[in-house]
Formats: sequence, C-alpha cells, structure tokens
Amino acid sequence: MEPTGSDRIFGRLKRLSDLKAGRHKGRFYRNSLMLILLIASIPGLITGIVMYQQVVGRMETEFNRMHQNQIENRARNVDDQLAYLEMNLSHWAFEPRFGNALRTLDFVYYFNETQEIVTTLYVLQGSHPLIKSAQLYLQEPKPILFNRDYTELNDDAKVQAYDRYLSMGNHVYWTDWVSSINRDLAPSTNDSLLHMDAGNALVLVHKIPGESINPFGALIITLDNEKVASLLKTLTPYDEGLTFLMDQEGNTLVTGNPGTAGETSAFEQQLKEEVALHADSRSFLFRYEDQTYSVSYGSLSRIDSDWTYVSAAPLTSVTSPVKLVSKIIVIASAGSLMLGLLLSWLASRRIYSPVARMLHLLTPGRNDTTSTDAKLDEFELLEQQWNELTSRSVTAHRQLQEQLPHLRDSFVLQLVQGHLYAYNEQDLQERMRHLGFELEGQQYLLMQMYFTGYEQLQGRFGSQDTGLVTFAAVNITQEVAKNYFRQISVMNFHDLSSAMLVIAPQDEPVKSQALLWGQELVEVIGRTLKMKVTLMISRPAASLQELPGRFVEMEQAVAYRSVEEGSQILDLEDEACFRRNEAASYPLGLERELLQVVRLGKQAEAERVLEQFMSEITRTGSTEFQVQQMMLQLLGSIQHMMLQTGVTPYKLFGGSNMYERLSGIREPVQMRQWMMNEVFTPYIQEIELRSQEPLKLVVERTMLYIDTHYRSSDISLENCADEEQMTPYALSKAFKQVSGINFIDYLTRVRMDAAKQLLRETTMKINDVAAAVGYQHSYFNRIFKKQEGVTPSQYRDQWFGQ
Repeated sequence: MEPTGSDRIFGRLKRLSDLKAGRHKGRFYRNSLMLILLIASIPGLITGIVMYQQVVGRMETEFNRMHQNQIENRARNVDDQLAYLEMNLSHWAFEPRFGNALRTLDFVYYFNETQEIVTTLYVLQGSHPLIKSAQLYLQEPKPILFNRDYTELNDDAKVQAYDRYLSMGNHVYWTDWVSSINRDLAPSTNDSLLHMDAGNALVLVHKIPGESINPFGALIITLDNEKVASLLKTLTPYDEGLTFLMDQEGNTLVTGNPGTAGETSAFEQQLKEEVALHADSRSFLFRYEDQTYSVSYGSLSRIDSDWTYVSAAPLTSVTSPVKLVSKIIVIASAGSLMLGLLLSWLASRRIYSPVARMLHLLTPGRNDTTSTDAKLDEFELLEQQWNELTSRSVTAHRQLQEQLPHLRDSFVLQLVQGHLYAYNEQDLQERMRHLGFELEGQQYLLMQMYFTGYEQLQGRFGSQDTGLVTFAAVNITQEVAKNYFRQISVMNFHDLSSAMLVIAPQDEPVKSQALLWGQELVEVIGRTLKMKVTLMISRPAASLQELPGRFVEMEQAVAYRSVEEGSQILDLEDEACFRRNEAASYPLGLERELLQVVRLGKQAEAERVLEQFMSEITRTGSTEFQVQQMMLQLLGSIQHMMLQTGVTPYKLFGGSNMYERLSGIREPVQMRQWMMNEVFTPYIQEIELRSQEPLKLVVERTMLYIDTHYRSSDISLENCADEEQMTPYALSKAFKQVSGINFIDYLTRVRMDAAKQLLRETTMKINDVAAAVGYQHSYFNRIFKKQEGVTPSQYRDQWFGQ
C-alpha cells in the first residue's frame, strides 16, 4: 500500500523534528563537556601546586618510618625461612634411618636401604625452595657420600674435606665453606665457621646421629645463593637500594645485589661503619653521593651465631615520582582549560554524530535521521570491538557445550564414588541441574560393567592397551543406551570396567529396560570386541545421596560372579543370581604336586601343574571370591614352603605385599600368569643361584692359585683341575660361568699385568721379564703385542718417554 499525501507530510515533519532535536543535543553535549573540563581542571591545578610545595618535603620522615616497619616484617619472614630450615634438618637428623645402624650397614648388600636414603635426600632437597643440594656424609664404616647416588670416597683430599664438617662447629651449625668433591686443594685450617670460602654459599650442617655425642656422619644442606639473594632482596623495596647479611665480625655473608658486588663495595663498607655508629638506633638517614638513603637494620639469631641484616633504600625513588606526578597534574590541568575552550567550538560537530552511531549500533530498531560523515566516524573501533566480543562469546559458548558432557560424567563419577558426601540432596540436585540434568520426579539406577576375556585379544591388542579397549567398550555402551534411556552418564574407569547412571521417570519400568539393554550390550560387545561382559544392576534409588551406597553394594557383589567363561547379567535384587548349588573344593593333591616341582626347580613342570590347578578351581559354579580365596591359600602354602627351604619371602619379593597384589586381580588367566611370573620364577631362580655356591668357592680358590703361581711356566688348566679334584672340562665350564671369562684369558691377564709392572718399574731385560712371568721370550713378545698392541720394548719406551 503506497503512502498518502498526509503520510508524506507527517514523515517530513518527523524528520525535521529529529534534526532539530539532534541540534539541541549537540549544544547540550558541548555545554556539558565544557563545564566538566572546567570543574576537573581547577582542582587539578590546586592539587598539583600543593603536592609540589608541601607533600614532598614531609615524605622523607614518613617514608623512613614506613621503611623501618616494612623491613622488620620482611626480616621476620627471612628469619622464619632460616628457622624452618634448622628445624626441618633437625627433624630429619633424629629420624631412625639416620641412626647408629648406618655405622655398620652394608650399603651394597642392602640396596633397598641405600635407595631409601637417596630418596630421603631427594625429599629433603625438595622440602624447601632455598635448598640447592642435600648430602649425607658417613665417616664410618668407611667414607661414603650420598647425594644423587651412593659414592664411596677414595680420594684422601675429598675425605679430609668432608671430615672437616665433623670436626668444626657444634652439633648443629651454619657455615659458608662448601666442600666440593672436584677440589684438589686441602681445606683451610681457619677455625671460623663463616666467611671461609670464596664461593660464600651458606651451608647448614647437622651431625648424626642427632642424639649422639660421638657423631660419625653429617647431613649437609647447601643453600642456593641466587634464591637466598632473591629472598634477601625483598628487604629493599626498590631496585636501587642495597641489602646484605653480615656476621658478628662484620663479614658479608650474602648480598641482595650479587651482580654489582664491585660497584657497591665502597657503599657497603660505609654502611657497615654507619651501622656501628648508630648501635642504639634501628633506623637512620644516610647521605651518600648526593643521595639520601633510609637505612634499617636488625639481628637474626641463628642456632650458633647472630647475624645482622642491613637494608638501605634511596628516598629519591619515592620523592621523584611524586614530583613528576605533581608537574604532570599542573600541566595537564592547564592543558585541559585550553582544550575545553577549543572543544566547546568543535563539540557539536565532532561528538553528536559518533554518539548517534553508537546508539544506532546498540539499538538497531531506532531510525537514524542524521547525516553521517565517514571521515569523522570515531566509533568504528568501538563497532569492531563489539563484533569481536560477540564472536568470542559465541566461540566460548560453543566450547562450553563441547566440554559439558565431560563435566557431567566427571561430576557423576565423583558423586557415585562418595567424594561429594559433604553436600546435601538439595545442593547435589542444584549442581546436576546446572549440568543439564532433569531431576523432577525421577528415579536413579546404577549399572556396572566388567569386560572379561582380554587375554584372548593379545593378538589384536598389546598388554598396555587396556585403556584403549575400555574406551571402545564405553563408546559402544553409550550408543546402545541411547536407544533405551533418555538421560544417562557413562563413567570410564580405564581398567576394563565402567559404570552407568540412568535417570528415568519414577513411573517407568527402568529395571526391565535395563535387562533388555544389558542383553543387547552383551551381544554387541561379543560381536564387536570378542569379549565377555559381566553386568551388575543395582536397586533403584530415590535420591542422589543413595547412589554411593548402591555403588559399594555392586563392588562387593561382583566378587560372587561366576568365573566360568561367558557373559553374565546380575541383578542385586535377585538372590538366585548369587546362589551356587555346589561348593568349590580345594585341590590339595595338586597343591602338593605343585609345591614339589617348584621345590625341585622344574619350571616347565610347575607351569603345567599350575594350569591343572587353575582348571580345577575354576570349574563350573565357582565364583570370583572362591577362586581368589583358593589362590590366596596357595600363595600362603608356597611362602610356607619357601621358609622351610631357607628362602625369606620378604626379601625375595622386595618387601611387596603379595596378598594385596593378588587380591587386586580378577580374571583367572591373569592370576595364573601372575603366580608363575611373580612367585614361582623368582623362587626357582633363587634356588638355582644357591646351587652354584660350591662352584663359586672352587673358582675363587683357582683364581687365588693363579695369582700366586703365575710365574711358573707349567701352570695349566689340568694342574688346577687336579688341585680341585675335578676334570679340566668341569673346571673350565665352572670358571667361565662364575667369573665370566675363560681360564686361559684370566691367566694371560694376570701375567700381562705383572709384566707391564716390571717393564715400568725395573730395568730388567725383556728375556728376564718373560721368564719372571712364566713365558718364553719369543712367545712373550708375540702374546704381549697381541694384548697391548705394541712390543714390550715399545711399551717401555713409551712409558719412559711420557
């Protein structure tokens, strides 16, 4: 419908009215802006002048007081950090693991105790950020150093360096002398504990045992100089100041400005002299090189000495910014007055048009009747930012929707596992509603799935792919459940098991639907993954707080599932699912046969009998609980047999709780593999090692005989075999098995070592050297060149040439 003449006239009048309104708004904006600039500029002028003339003059005294209070608070923090180090080290020094037992402990034989000490030092080193390294030095039974590993010290200079920690200071003391194991020079004989070393690193020493008056070792903590300097630098509020720690003799221990030590040494010496002059005052003003410093100092009482901290902060760091700000305020206020006069003329033309555009952008339905000049559009940037923010909002919303399923499943997992016990029912429902669940008039049903038969998939998946198989099974579970339930949440436990929460209306037969869903799931998993499924269905719950209890019931009831091959659907409300007509019996005959073959070290026979044992206890009708109980009984019988044969299970299994490990295995195939690999095989290997002990003694006597009679030219394998009343073949085989080298190779090595020593240390002729080590001259030259790459004469010339 076309507009009439009256409509056109009315439209023109409306546009004219809008234009006049726009002009009135332009004048209103211009006058308002001018008034605002005048009001803001005059107080700024007054404030800048007052700040410049009066405030700066009073700041020095006030800053000195504030500096003293601030430094005292920060100094207490530094003192607390050092006190914590002393207390923490004393705590570890009194630990039983650092007691007198270390004096006689064989660290090579008791490897676990050695590893535990190294681990403890790692823990001690990481217990505080200031600690750079933690070491344990033992003087007895022999010099030993624990740092990142176990080291026996054979260098006398290193031993003397570490012995010094035991000879100087009290039972606990601070020093800044660092004993480096790469240092060739002997330590200084200076009796002072501090300021002894150029490295100047703080070291805290606690002799052990902590309660003993005759210590034989020491715990040594070396602090990180850079971190200590950073901590000390907090005593200076500004980067231009200086802070340091010094001992009672006035020696500098640590400085907060390590990179400018040469530049600040004179200033530091002047500060020390001024501190001595102001002994009765904790703060004072100090003038140095046309700058005024606020100096604060105090004492830090350490366990064996008193330290003094000194902090000097330049007052110009405070007053200079204030002077600059006051000048800026005066200039800005004067400029604002000039700008107000200029903008009063340009306001109507430069302000209203961008404001109108902004209003149009924020309210798209508004009719724009004013003309817009593109060159004067100063709000284009605002428009771009608005569009960018809108785009980001859409992206963030999309990402939230993508992550929402993971958040839902994570919350449900915490709920059913009992981690949200502190929340009441109302809070839990409110949180689940935020995650998108509908809970009004709903009931809850928990189901747990165990996927068995993984051992049959070893050709398709490796032993480390259980998480991948579980992920695939969980995806199948979700896809099948979508056809039966409207609200679900599937939890992946990554260990061939998962759980699912179903939320359904109270009037819906959710249990019958779960049974139908379980039958389809069993078929799909068997067809797709070639695995079996044990499905546990809980009792329905009317509230969210009942779900953790239902989950515990399912975990306890799964032990009564049948271990026979095949999938199972177990309803906790159906007692017939857990009732077994036949009680499993323990095969004592197979146990005795199994113990006998294991005692004799027959590994292949043991594996065969163990398989028969597992077949007997996993016959039709046996539950997982019964199988685990009989396997635990077998484990107890095996450990009893080990004790009878002189093998300690605790040492053989490295202190592991074998019963706990066996209880965590569910499938019979995995139980059999674990029993064979973790129990039988280590015991059989231990028995074989013990059977080789007599041969070891024979080889040791033979090696000693060679070391004593190598000079004789008629020494041979036959002669040594006659000495041991063995055949040469048996002795040769035993020698290779125990020592790792052949008989003749060992004899040649002993003779070559003796010959090289004679060539280096004597002037004997080559013929005499050959005879002295049991060789003829011609054969000696040939065998020496073959072993060493040079002739005996060349070897001697090279040695004396060096």
